[in-house]
Amino acid sequence: MAEHTSPSRKTKSPSPRNSRPAQDEKINRIERRKLEFREKITQAALRLFQENGVAETSVTSIIKEADIAHKTFFNHFPTKDHLLLHIASTFSGKAYAVFREGFKQQTDPQKRMDYCLLNVARALEKVHPHYKELLNFYLISGAGSSDLRTRQKEEFSAVIHQIMTDAKQQGMLKPDFTVDVYTDIVVGICVSILLNWSLEDNFPIVQKMKSNIKFINSSIFL
Repeated sequence: MAEHTSPSRKTKSPSPRNSRPAQDEKINRIERRKLEFREKITQAALRLFQENGVAETSVTSIIKEADIAHKTFFNHFPTKDHLLLHIASTFSGKAYAVFREGFKQQTDPQKRMDYCLLNVARALEKVHPHYKELLNFYLISGAGSSDLRTRQKEEFSAVIHQIMTDAKQQGMLKPDFTVDVYTDIVVGICVSILLNWSLEDNFPIVQKMKSNIKFINSSIFL
């Protein structure tokens, strides 16, 4: 009698749907690793900036401080300027977050304006001087940063414009100019103060902001 053999069972290859979680996990793992290296480089650079200053800190010293290979650094930042731009833009974003947080604390448009601007000035007053060098680089000479600067300025302007719009709706604005003009005035004042702070040692940013807030209140609000 012929021996009965059962048909061999074929192994199913994983479907694209089944393999997607594994692919996503691999991508997430790679992205996490990239972020970890980028943060490691950034923190090493900040330590050296604080000790030696921005201009005196070389890429080689950052690589040594971060304990990474040269290739690893240049995989993340093609040049030192790209690293400076990354750090400065991150710092600028944090300053904007402080401004936004102040926006949530008040509902009255005039008090909201005062609180937001003064909140940023007080936060900047406390930072280490090397951030001035970084912000100066970002605002004035940052290679490739113009698009990012423009976007952040537009975001800041949008918040100021909203405050002005609310003030007009509540009858709090002087009728001399439009909301757009008043927005440009406030943004121009803030950018000027920020530039002076980044360029001058011991610039009294809180005092200057307070005096300009008084000017804004007397010139714009009823």
